[in-house]
Amino acid sequence: MHRTPSPGAAHEGLDAVLTHLERLKSLNLASGNDLVVKRRLLDLYFAADPTILDAHCRVEPLLIPTRAGVIAAERVRPAETDDTPSRRLLYIHGGSWIAGSPASHRPLTARLARACQAEVIAIDYRLAPESPFPAGLEDCLDAWHWLCREHPDDGLLLAGDSAGGNLTLACVDVLKREARRLPEAVLAFSPATDQSWESDSLTRKADVDPILDASLLPRLTRLYLGQSAAEPGDPRVSPIEGDLAGLPPTLIQCGEAEILLDDSRRYAEQAQQSGSPVKLSLWADMPHVFVGFAPLLGAANRALEEIARFADEHCAARSA
Repeated sequence: MHRTPSPGAAHEGLDAVLTHLERLKSLNLASGNDLVVKRRLLDLYFAADPTILDAHCRVEPLLIPTRAGVIAAERVRPAETDDTPSRRLLYIHGGSWIAGSPASHRPLTARLARACQAEVIAIDYRLAPESPFPAGLEDCLDAWHWLCREHPDDGLLLAGDSAGGNLTLACVDVLKREARRLPEAVLAFSPATDQSWESDSLTRKADVDPILDASLLPRLTRLYLGQSAAEPGDPRVSPIEGDLAGLPPTLIQCGEAEILLDDSRRYAEQAQQSGSPVKLSLWADMPHVFVGFAPLLGAANRALEEIARFADEHCAARSA
């Protein structure tokens, strides 16, 4: 396990990020049960500073076929290069399974494209409660199969944050059980791994988490599952319940000032005990999905450097 020290340049920009997240949390609570308003607020998750939103990327819309029809997606590349990417990365956005989009996460996907030297495919999978489990997971799996068909000879990565991190790790579980192609490397940022919500950090970190409210999490799971017969103990819902042997190289980055800390810690520890190459990278005093606040947040910039090294180590560039 890698842990960053508390003092130093990593904390540059942190006060502005915390102020932004605390305001979002307050507004989210004040919005009551208005799902449309909550979605618009979560679309602004990374909007702590203009430098974050100015991601300097090229975006190309596309459609991806799925078993239910098609979903929208976007290709993201850095604006400053015309080079053909050496890797492809399928990105699954967060948003509590009820919100978020490729557009809301474009600041992060653009910077992941640079860090990983990859073309990022960010997907607009179906959301609860309109489309409860397993709709979103099926969209993610279908998008992965499409990517494998379209680019069979490329290095392929799979990544996601928060609820998208949950779906990322759930996809890996399904792919492994079905003996399908696995990603060369997996990136998970503050993933929710246990929807029974049994991690100790849900209470231990409640006073320092600026954005997440543990009391709301069980309701999100109910919205996500809808009328499905699936239970929180299903590994497609809680990846920590799956067989964690034989996983691809996986980097989990998580802040130590968030209630989902132990979801990352427990998943990584169980995977490591099962012999899987899972690296847990914990960042002192950082909030939920802090990597998305680059370049304002010093720790986020360093986290992207770690991601670049991990991608280079585990996902070979495409051969000419």
